[in-house]
Amino acid sequence: MSDELDKKKRNRRTKAAIERDVMQAVDSLIEEVGFRNLTLTGVANRAKIEPAVFYRRFANLEELFDVYTRKYDYWLGTILAGMPADMDEEENLHWILQTLIQSLLRNKGMQQLLIWELSDNNPTTRRTAQLRESINEPLIRLLEHKFKDSKLDINVISAVIISGIYYLILHRKRSPFCDVDYNSRAGKDRFKEGVRQLTNLLFEKLKEEERIESIKNKLRSEGVSEDIIAKCF
Repeated sequence: MSDELDKKKRNRRTKAAIERDVMQAVDSLIEEVGFRNLTLTGVANRAKIEPAVFYRRFANLEELFDVYTRKYDYWLGTILAGMPADMDEEENLHWILQTLIQSLLRNKGMQQLLIWELSDNNPTTRRTAQLRESINEPLIRLLEHKFKDSKLDINVISAVIISGIYYLILHRKRSPFCDVDYNSRAGKDRFKEGVRQLTNLLFEKLKEEERIESIKNKLRSEGVSEDIIAKCF
């Protein structure tokens, strides 16, 4: 009897070990079934704890989700923080979008969080979405400044590009999209190259607008009327 009690004491996990096992259980289950299909029983079974032990640490699944999702609060911020220095705006955008694709393709937990944000409206999904927006703000301000004199709506264009990246990664296992299999190696390479081409087009358009405006200013300095300039352009 004494030996059995000693064995139980030796096998008893610390509070930190239990919390680690719970988070690892949530990690694996979310990758398998997503947030919406996660259950307390499933977490407890995977973590090998009794439900009573779970409730001593979390009031309910919502509280667990709030704690768990905080590991992703600075996911996008971490990507931005790793950006090399001494790059111009075009190189910055190329680097950010390519790194975003690579990071999201690897991170199944973040993929499930994005799906959850789209499917459930609750305090946790609102918090994670709004925080990611605030972390994204410095990049948007940078692009707004670069394109401030352009006719391009860089805010909407950026939203379409980033949301398109999210969607194609989340959708890739369902079916091809526009005849490209984004779940294949070849499709992922085309994906990255297509995003690169799109950002190239953005900055080429900006350079073309700047070139035209320079010509207009030259014509104005030579006394050419605004009517004639308007007809030319």
